[in-house]
Amino acid sequence: MKDFTFRNDTKLLFCNDIRETVAGIAKGKKVMVVYGGGSVKRNGCYEDITGALAEADIPFVDYGGSSREFNKIEEGIRWAKANGVTMIIGAGGASVMDSAKLIAFGYYHEADLWEYLKGRPSYGLERMPLALIPTYPSSGSENGLGAVSVDSRNGDFGTAYGIPADYAILCPKYSLSLGKEMTAYTGLVTLVQLSACILGDRNKMSYDAGISYIKNVLEATRTLQEHPDDLDARGTILLGASLSTSSRLGIGKVEQFAYEIYELEFLPEVLFGSTYRRSLTSVFPRFLRVMGRHHAEDVRRYFLDAFGFDSSIEESSHKLTELFASFGVPMYYEGEVSHEQVDAVPCTTELGKEEVYEMINDLMCR
Repeated sequence: MKDFTFRNDTKLLFCNDIRETVAGIAKGKKVMVVYGGGSVKRNGCYEDITGALAEADIPFVDYGGSSREFNKIEEGIRWAKANGVTMIIGAGGASVMDSAKLIAFGYYHEADLWEYLKGRPSYGLERMPLALIPTYPSSGSENGLGAVSVDSRNGDFGTAYGIPADYAILCPKYSLSLGKEMTAYTGLVTLVQLSACILGDRNKMSYDAGISYIKNVLEATRTLQEHPDDLDARGTILLGASLSTSSRLGIGKVEQFAYEIYELEFLPEVLFGSTYRRSLTSVFPRFLRVMGRHHAEDVRRYFLDAFGFDSSIEESSHKLTELFASFGVPMYYEGEVSHEQVDAVPCTTELGKEEVYEMINDLMCR
């Protein structure tokens, strides 16, 4: 068995009612509530957070409209400093949670924050106390170390690795406001992220656990198609997303090829203006088909164990495309794409240029 490390940076709190938990972790602090658009108010999360703080006489300030945009993160840091904030609570999807991480960290490292986003080690460095509450389950940012930011002013982006939250508060009811397609994406994105963890894992215990998580998330996603109010199913996906960014999976990985999905999903985002969720789910079956030429044993084993597909990698990838499409999510894009357009998007992968183009070209409607 190869060496591995279990991290326990973040205390994961699963709650059907967050109010008592919020008041407990924020006691003695001045809180900045970080959120994005209006969804956090529509689903009741904002009211629960601020109501709990007010009832416990815990002072707080708002920072709405937050996003991964670097200028908004800088603005949030300045707002926190101006108001004497001593704790961040971020509620929303991946963009908001990443923003909250970077504000909490950047409070002490504002001058060098972009350097941390471009690879400077940040793990273990000072940051403000931080709690994250996902209202769109799938990214797992609440329980992971990564935080992404983009700077649209110059077209650059980066990821800081090593900024954990102190608390991840999981509450299934906040995703009830999502429509059918968005609910399907919560499950499918979580499934893909779990898959990236276990593909190539040589540790039987973590591999088998990952397969179990994938099967349960898939079953929960099916359940929600017919019973969207099922909080147990929503809770399964919520927990699965957090586990996908924990250190408890992939502990026997020798090769990291599966994580290249995060490089390659970026291509449709750039080429077609796609969202992360659509890009990740549409690229994944094609990624497996092409990557299977280099890692056939791992990919075949995954198809069989996770889905019961015992055919060729080619046929199994088509079956997975059809499976994802059965949940009502689009698996193709309109238009055409050239070699030159694909080659112009930077990505780090062991695949050759022709293989990358083949993968992206397969996304186009015929």
